[in-house]
This record gives sequence, structure tokens and C-alpha cells, in this order.
Amino acid sequence: MSKSSKLCHKTSCPRSNIFCNLVDKIVKRPSLQFLGQWGYHCYEPRIYRTLAKILRTFTPVYCPSPLSGITPLLYVAQTRQSNILKILLQYGILEREKNPINIVLTILLYPSRVRIMVDHELVDIQEDAKTCLVLCSRVLSVISIREIETQLSLGRRPIISNWLDYIPSTRYRGPCELLHLCRITIRAQLLTNNMLPNGIFSLPIPVRLQNYLNLEN
Repeated sequence: MSKSSKLCHKTSCPRSNIFCNLVDKIVKRPSLQFLGQWGYHCYEPRIYRTLAKILRTFTPVYCPSPLSGITPLLYVAQTRQSNILKILLQYGILEREKNPINIVLTILLYPSRVRIMVDHELVDIQEDAKTCLVLCSRVLSVISIREIETQLSLGRRPIISNWLDYIPSTRYRGPCELLHLCRITIRAQLLTNNMLPNGIFSLPIPVRLQNYLNLEN
């Protein structure tokens, strides 16, 4: 092995490293802009800023910060960064939560203070919230609509009015799909053995099913 290849081998990130997967997702795009500051342009990627915050504040990734009590998952849910949320979910972070409904409530009800500017077009943060709800539905077998409605009855306003359209009815009414229950069971077993998500791709099953287990659809 040449000297240069050894150096590349040492500096490359292992596929199982969640932070390296986040770094791989970094793209050059305008970052968060506060309302009323549209003249301010900053091209620091949102995902990079979030990764930096996680690295500075949380160890390990699924444990609360001793200072703020906010987990990385909760922080990403508050900012509704669906691309980062997907990576965290693929690593089984939501399955580790004691009360995963709190993440759904945060996505839906946490006050929106920022908007995103991408390619000079205003993208409503509602779209990210919709994607986040769909992603959570791929992990959970039950989402308590009663808890959401209780919060709404207290005067809290959801960020998207038609939020129920983005939660499958089988998560709150009627039996859950057998295929989805199989996904939950397999992922739980892999998570127990610290094999998410890489263990999925060593299973002797078609690629389509591997992608399904990895929350791609």
C-alpha cells in the first residue's frame, strides 16, 4: 500500500460513524435566515452548523445534554431539518427515545422562527415538517392522535394545518400493516446488536427490502 493510500485510509470515515454520514450530506446552500433579515446572505450549510452543535454539546448522540436536557434528535425536530432527521432515524435514534411522541409533537407544534432560502427561492419550513412527520411514521407503529389533539385544545397551533394527511391512518386507527411491523421487529433486533443501519445491507434480502428497512420508503 502506497504512502498516500495509507493516509487516505487513515483519514477516511468508517461507514458506521453517524457523524461521518452527516458530513457526507453537507452541501453548499444558504443557511437559516431570520425573518426580516432577507438582505443577509450566509452560505454556511445548515447541516454543518447542526453537526457542529451536536459535536460540541452531546455525547453520546442519543443522550441528553447535561446542561440543557435537549437531545440531538429533539434539537433537529425543533429546527425541522428533515435531511438530518432521516440520518438520525436510520441509526435508530428515535427507537431509543422513551417517549417518541414528544418528537412528533415538537415537529408539529414547536414555534417556527426561521425560514430557509435555497437557490434564491423561499422554501416554507412547512415542507420540511411534512417530511419529518412522514419519516417518523416509518419508524413508529403507533402515533397518539389524542395527545396531539390535547395540545391543540390547549391553544397550541400546528405548523401545518393538514398534519393528519402526513400520518398514515394505520398509526392511530385500525391494525398496523404487517410489512411495517416486520420492519420494526427487524430494526429492533439490529439496534439491540448495534448494527443499524449497516447491518441492514448484510441481510440476504433484495435491495428493495433493504431500502425499506433503511426508511427510504
